[in-house]
Amino acid sequence: MVWRDSVNAAYSFIMISFHLRRNLLIMTLIIVFIGIVWLFILLVSSLFTSDKSKGTASNKSINYIEKIDNFVLQGFDEKQRILHFIKAKQYFNFDNNPDLLLAPKVITYSKSGAEIYTITSKRAQYLDTGEVKFKGEVDIRSKTGVTYKINAKELSINTKTHDLISHQEVIYFDERATVVAEGVYVKVTEDMMQLKGKNRIKQEGGQRIFTQDLFIDQSNQKKHYYSKHNTTYLASGNKIDAQGIDMDMKKRRAILLGKVKILQKSGASIDTKFLTVDRSSGNEIYSTKEKVHYQSKTLNIHSTGMYYNIKKQKIKLTGGVVGHYE
Repeated sequence: MVWRDSVNAAYSFIMISFHLRRNLLIMTLIIVFIGIVWLFILLVSSLFTSDKSKGTASNKSINYIEKIDNFVLQGFDEKQRILHFIKAKQYFNFDNNPDLLLAPKVITYSKSGAEIYTITSKRAQYLDTGEVKFKGEVDIRSKTGVTYKINAKELSINTKTHDLISHQEVIYFDERATVVAEGVYVKVTEDMMQLKGKNRIKQEGGQRIFTQDLFIDQSNQKKHYYSKHNTTYLASGNKIDAQGIDMDMKKRRAILLGKVKILQKSGASIDTKFLTVDRSSGNEIYSTKEKVHYQSKTLNIHSTGMYYNIKKQKIKLTGGVVGHYE
């Protein structure tokens, strides 16, 4: 009897466990199903929301009135002589914004019909005044073969005078230097450029120059940089202050104008005038034929002339040297 009761109890326990597991499995399946359905609803909802937002963004970006592929425009003067030729990959006309040119190319012409220069860029605005305003990287090539590579927040071309101007920050890239300025004025017909405001020049050798209103003359195959404003030249641990600078970038030679003061990293100072900085041989040589006053903690020397080899850190004072040792 006891054995039969034990069997019945075991059987009952097994059946209860079976029902519990079955119910638990059913509940798990229901939860999983609900989760799948909820996830599906979320995905569908997000897709519709995304499509809607994309459509809204697209509608906002495509608000132009007119679009022209392979756009071409010619400008003429009162005597029907061609002034400029403008073409672009795409042209967009907007209601309340300037017209947009993508991949524009502008060619300007002289009164005789000869090409003056060609400008290319990634984008530009065409204004009602006839001006073309470039943004970003701008490449300019004149008929003489002189090239200008400028990165500008804004660079406008006057299609009547052919001059280029910007009142915002520009970066001019040369073969051996990079110049950052507060604006630029380019008279391409004369191969002349003025980098306006404060200028920061970084040369290929790491030398840095700070000046103002730097002129760049590239006429007659020259590459002449010059400024009559106070200038600071930093190189090889030396700081040189001068009253202007005149550089021949092809010969790698510069003259620091007016009164010149050299401050060495050792603390010594050199006062002179019209200092020549010659980098043509791969070295950096400072020289002058003017009066020189060399001062350090222990030396006070006057001379007429100096030859200073920066690489070797050797200074040769010439012409009636008078010194005091303290």
